[in-house]
Amino acid sequence: MPLLFFFFGLFWGSFLNNIAFRLVKNENFLFNRSKCPYCGKILKLKELIPILSFILQKGKCLNCQKKISLRYPLTELITGFFVFYLSLIFLPWKSFPNFIEFIFYFILLSVLFILALYDLDTYLVETSFLIFLLIVGIIFNLYHYFLKIPIRDFSYLFNYFFFFNLPETIISSLILTSIFLLIFLITKGRGLGFGDVETVFVMGLFFKPGDALLILIFSSFFGSLYGFYLFLKNKNLKTPIPFIPFFFIGILATFILGEIITKIYFNLFLPF
Repeated sequence: MPLLFFFFGLFWGSFLNNIAFRLVKNENFLFNRSKCPYCGKILKLKELIPILSFILQKGKCLNCQKKISLRYPLTELITGFFVFYLSLIFLPWKSFPNFIEFIFYFILLSVLFILALYDLDTYLVETSFLIFLLIVGIIFNLYHYFLKIPIRDFSYLFNYFFFFNLPETIISSLILTSIFLLIFLITKGRGLGFGDVETVFVMGLFFKPGDALLILIFSSFFGSLYGFYLFLKNKNLKTPIPFIPFFFIGILATFILGEIITKIYFNLFLPF
């Protein structure tokens, strides 16, 4: 069953990349047909099969023979992977509540992936997608509150250190927003954009505080590595860094490594 989700994710990734590409070009992404970015030729069905079309066409447009960017198969593979992994976490075929949980995080990662791709191209955040994600986050919290369903633990590591009367996800949003708003104010917008502050607020609505902190740690770690790479390449500390892709990576890393890190922590510090 998870393999079906992986194959669905490949096609979904092609759609998400198309949305991000159209946003950059300021084109309608719902009704316009896919076309070659170089010659403008409308693509046929056989040219739209994820991964396979890229391989069969040897990475080139059949019409103009221009090279197709590796971004296309990579986004399809990344989306296929995260849809596959979400299916392993939530087992959406087991029960309707599992399916609902899967859908919430599927939407979160899908929209965040679009924003990440858009951020890579423009260093901007598309506010309309953040508003949509905010609405989904509110529905997510109302669903858990009224049905008395606990927010899922993805790491367990830091979650036990938070004891407040406020809903857990509100705490997450406040913590992440406070940290990034402080950085924004101290650097006067040079360290990161206000769109990043808005993004972490919305992200926090889906996670417990401990998981949100772990996401922040992963995001900062990978973002710092990328920043160091840019410094070595350009010899310039002022090169802007699109941070939303690292929020996306941070969430995936928390999903995959959260429990592993928790077990290592308890084995090292609580051996008995």
